[in-house]
Amino acid sequence: MQIRELGYVVVGATDIEKWRQFATEVLGLMAIDAPEGRLHLKMDGRQFRFLILPAEQDGLIASAWEVQDEIAFRAAREELVAKGVAVTDGSAEGAKIRYVQDYFSFIDPAGNVQEVYWGPISDFSRFVSPIGVSGFVTKDMGLGHVVLPAPMDFDATHKFWTETLDFGLSDILRISMLPGMPAMRIQFYHCNPRQHSLALAEMPSPANCIHVMIEVDNLDEVGRALDRVAQYQVPVVMGLGKHVNDEMISFYVFTPGGFALEYGWGGLVKDWTNHQVFETTATSHWGHRLGG
Repeated sequence: MQIRELGYVVVGATDIEKWRQFATEVLGLMAIDAPEGRLHLKMDGRQFRFLILPAEQDGLIASAWEVQDEIAFRAAREELVAKGVAVTDGSAEGAKIRYVQDYFSFIDPAGNVQEVYWGPISDFSRFVSPIGVSGFVTKDMGLGHVVLPAPMDFDATHKFWTETLDFGLSDILRISMLPGMPAMRIQFYHCNPRQHSLALAEMPSPANCIHVMIEVDNLDEVGRALDRVAQYQVPVVMGLGKHVNDEMISFYVFTPGGFALEYGWGGLVKDWTNHQVFETTATSHWGHRLGG
C-alpha cells in the first residue's frame, strides 16, 4: 500500500474556543472557522492539518493517511478488503467536511480509527501565523507524526501496520516511565523520509492518542513557544530535550483534547536504503524531564 504521509488528524472538542486559543496563541497556527461550529487549524498551504469537530467528548477521532491519487486509493481499499479488513466508505458529506475527493476508514487491531484519502482540496493560500511563527515542516512529509495507544494486541497491531499497511519499522524503544514500572514498548514507523510518521505505545489513552508532533522550521521558534507556554501556564508533559531516535529537539504540552502535543525542530530526514533498525532503552540524549 502506498501511503505517502500523515495528512491530517480529526479531533473531537467539547470546547472549540479552547482549541482556538491554544492553537493560535501558543502554537502559532492559523484558526479558520468552518460551517456547523467546526474549526480548521492551518499550518501550511493545505486547508487544514487539524480538523476540530464539536463533540461530547474530547480526544482524537481519527488519523488520516494520504495516498497519491485515485488509482492508489482504489488499490489501497481493494487490498485491505482482500486481506479481510473491515472498511467503511466515506460519505459525500464527510468528504466535503474533510476537503478531499474521497476517503474510507478502518480500525487497526488496537482499536485506533484510521482514514485513507486522496486529492486534498485547498485554495493553497499562504500560511501566515497570527503570532509570527516562521513556518512548519510539512513538505513531502505531512503534518508530523502521531503516537497511538496499543495497550492490548501490540504484536498484532505492529504486524498490521508493517505487513498490511507496508509501513517500515524505524526503531524500538523499551522504557520504564516511572521507577518500579515494568518496561513498555514504543515502536516507530515510517512511510516517507521523516524518521517516523507513526508510533505505537504499549499504554492506554482515554483520549485515543498519546501525542501528535508538529515541527517548526528553526530552533528559535521552539524557544519562543516555550516562552508562550510559560506565559499562558500551559501544563507541560515533558520539558525541552533531544531525542535519541529522530534527534528532534522538542518539548511536550497537554492539548485541550486530553492528549499531548510535541513541538519540535531538527527531526531526521532519512534515506531508508541505508537504515538499520535499532533498539534503545533511553528516550533522549538529554532533557525531556517529566513535568518540565
